[in-house]
Amino acid sequence: MVAAAQVARAFAAAIDTRDFARAYALLTPESQAQLGNPETLRRAYQEVQQVTQAQLVDAQLVGSVVAREADIAEAQLVTHWESQIVGAFVMTGTLRLHFMPLESTWRVAWTRDAIEQGLSEGYLALELEQPERGALFAADGTPLAVNRSVEIVGVQPSRIRNADEEQAVLSLLARMTGLDTETIRRRYVGQPADWFIPIAEVPAEVVDAFAEAWQRTPAVQVRARSERAYPNPTLAPHVVGFVGPIPAERLQAYRARGYVGNEVVGLAGIEAALETVLRGSLGGSLKRYNNRGGGRVLARREAQAGVDLTLTISPTLQRRAQQLLNNRPGAVIVMRVEDGAVLAMASAPTFIIGDLRPADVQRGALLNRAAQGQYPPGSTFKIVTLAAALEEGVAQPNAVFFDPGYWDGFGSQFRLFCWLRRGHGRITVRDGLTASCNVVFYELGKQLNNRADDLLSRYARLFGFGQPTGIELEESPGLVPDPAWKQRVRGEPWLGGDAVNMAIGQGALLVSPLQVARMTAVIASGGVLVQPRLVNTTPVQRIPLALRAETLRTLQEALLGVTTNARYGTALAAFRGFDYCEQAGQWVQCNVVPARERALARRLRVAGKTGTAQAGRDQKPFAWFTAYAPADQPEIVVTVALEDAGEGSAEAAPLARAMFAAYFGLAGER
Repeated sequence: MVAAAQVARAFAAAIDTRDFARAYALLTPESQAQLGNPETLRRAYQEVQQVTQAQLVDAQLVGSVVAREADIAEAQLVTHWESQIVGAFVMTGTLRLHFMPLESTWRVAWTRDAIEQGLSEGYLALELEQPERGALFAADGTPLAVNRSVEIVGVQPSRIRNADEEQAVLSLLARMTGLDTETIRRRYVGQPADWFIPIAEVPAEVVDAFAEAWQRTPAVQVRARSERAYPNPTLAPHVVGFVGPIPAERLQAYRARGYVGNEVVGLAGIEAALETVLRGSLGGSLKRYNNRGGGRVLARREAQAGVDLTLTISPTLQRRAQQLLNNRPGAVIVMRVEDGAVLAMASAPTFIIGDLRPADVQRGALLNRAAQGQYPPGSTFKIVTLAAALEEGVAQPNAVFFDPGYWDGFGSQFRLFCWLRRGHGRITVRDGLTASCNVVFYELGKQLNNRADDLLSRYARLFGFGQPTGIELEESPGLVPDPAWKQRVRGEPWLGGDAVNMAIGQGALLVSPLQVARMTAVIASGGVLVQPRLVNTTPVQRIPLALRAETLRTLQEALLGVTTNARYGTALAAFRGFDYCEQAGQWVQCNVVPARERALARRLRVAGKTGTAQAGRDQKPFAWFTAYAPADQPEIVVTVALEDAGEGSAEAAPLARAMFAAYFGLAGER
């Protein structure tokens, strides 16, 4: 049997190297005629690959070639496969060889039994086991995304043997679902024959009423399926997100990651960003059935449930933030200073999870403005400009500037104006931040640019701008312009005017509200850049910045003055009457505390920065307010951004005040 063994080994080697032309050349004339060409042989193995969702690893003969008759021999051909669903498995086929007297040689009489014994009169089926998706909960345990079990009636097309059976299947499904037969047929035609194709969700009483009928119809099956449910569909929709079928244009990318293609996946929010954690691992059974209904299991792996996640979101604060926005385009963020935990992230306009409508898409409701919005930061960026000036020795905290209401740093023909047209007069650098004096910051921007034309850009990146924050959501990196960027993108040199514009938060500079909150937390924490996070188990990441204590102290004093300085505070009006003292571990209105105790009591003060960013000639400015409290021992940062709203002091600051009131439980606030 030496010659037969040589042919068997040559065929195994050809399959092992996927050389189907060589394998086809080793077949008997009858097998070649039946297949037609090498491509048909290749497709036979490809069909196995498609059904099993596996890759052929190798093929090899096992044992010796055994003679059955003088001109018939057999050998075992073993193929090893690797599946992302059921893992590694082996199929053992029978390779039959016939002696060709006219050619005086042996050839392979190929059937599908060469792939797996019994496959010529049967079929392979991969029965999938979907994992239980991980649930999402708010910080207090409020369910945000959970699973509910539903009964799904469906069909396995490969079990429909003829037209009469198909009519019986269609009739039964129509009675169970209330759908017409043509609609039912369209749902499974063209789908993989060995898959369970869902037709419709049916009530449990219908499943029971038709139990006898569907149980004796092999092609009709009823399966319990876990379905995503959102018990609080209006709570933090941009954070929670939603699931849906894999988009057609991304199908190949998902399959490359081990998805079959008919799964429900996260499409937005945490559902999308943490898809691999929430999804779990698909499981299933690979079986070879014969035409009599029996069969054997080739491989099986249990599905692994996804991980339940608890978010840092406080439902109380989140609802208050959404209420305050009242669907005005913009965002509100509340973030804990110490560890970056986001307690509220509201974006408007908003939507209802599970009830997404075309109108929601058209009005931009899916955009999470808190993390994906890209806006000019306006005067909130003056925090970075002053930090750079102090660190680089461009200015001292008590250095005095004169603001006549305009700045002629590049000559009177290029005059720029302060927002206060009458000017602030003589004013220190520290008070310049409190008053948001443009003239001070025009000059600081010019001097920083004279030191190095990319110096302010480097400080912007130091404070986290121009890059993702690392939060567990899709976010926009924003844009920090510099000389290299301007030359590359616009083909123009960097000018002093670019730096001066950037120093007051205008020009090409773009940021997200989340990045502004992170910047504010740097000052509140004493110089630590913290990574915002939405999941309790996400490790806290803190990067200490090498900022001098004097720089931080100057910034903190200036920001406190924004709400308390009677002469310069730009948010003084917004926080008028915000007078709370600590008594027995609670914040109460200071006027109810006895005068002697009041003098010694700790006060709840807010340190912040207003911003009014010009967005376009025909638009109202974007209103900003970002702040932290208590000023002496900061706990939280609140950042508010409102599109086309007006002055930050008048529009954004009152919303921030209300959020501080909600967090600290201030009974005296509305």
